[in-house]
Amino acid sequence: MQSLLSTLRDAAMSRDPWPQTLQRLMDEAGVAGAVLIVTNKTTGTVDEAVFCGLSAEFKSRYVEHYAALDPYSPLLDARWIMLSTCLPEALLRRSEWYNEFVLSCGVRDILGTRLTDTAAHSVIHCVHQRIGRRFYQDAEPLIATITEPLRYAARCHLDRLNGEQQVGDTQATKPAEGGRFFFHIENGAKYPDECGSVFLSPGHAAERGLTIARELARDGDWSGFSVVVTDERGRTVTRIPIESAP
Repeated sequence: MQSLLSTLRDAAMSRDPWPQTLQRLMDEAGVAGAVLIVTNKTTGTVDEAVFCGLSAEFKSRYVEHYAALDPYSPLLDARWIMLSTCLPEALLRRSEWYNEFVLSCGVRDILGTRLTDTAAHSVIHCVHQRIGRRFYQDAEPLIATITEPLRYAARCHLDRLNGEQQVGDTQATKPAEGGRFFFHIENGAKYPDECGSVFLSPGHAAERGLTIARELARDGDWSGFSVVVTDERGRTVTRIPIESAP
């Protein structure tokens, strides 16, 4: 988990580590593929796509043809949604996208979410499981932990794509000083962190949040709560469930 959070931190700083990020996620979640797709809302076309695993060799086919036929991606929102539960089997049997792209990739099912949305672009992220296998139960708590860091990295990526000042640019940030992050405890009721702590990056803050969650998990009284890490502007960096050991 620590290495995955570190990789997500790198993805927030630069576009180059996205393939490594998706590969690391595949390894941690036990899935056979992962994609990140940036769609241009004005043209309706794919501006950028990163495909890893089963679908990697089919990327150009998706971008050039199947993206326009994809009935699943437009349904994605902030939740994680599984293909097999959101579209009827009868529709999938008639779908060129499903039969000639998804099945041809060797994909049995897809779990996806919309990471971020602006007036100009949307970013979706999906993980794939191969035919003959199911998503592991262990993938659910992992995904819950990394969803907000993924969203943060995607927002930073869109900022760069839209020509705004790059995260990590020496004129935008001062790594030696870092930023202040806050670690709130929530479960309906909220125990706010009024002071916060300074960390070099959101990734470092997320790692600290994970440590706090593990420490609180030793005390059964915090079971069901979450550690919510936010930045100085109140944006959520990550939400980490506190799960007491049995």
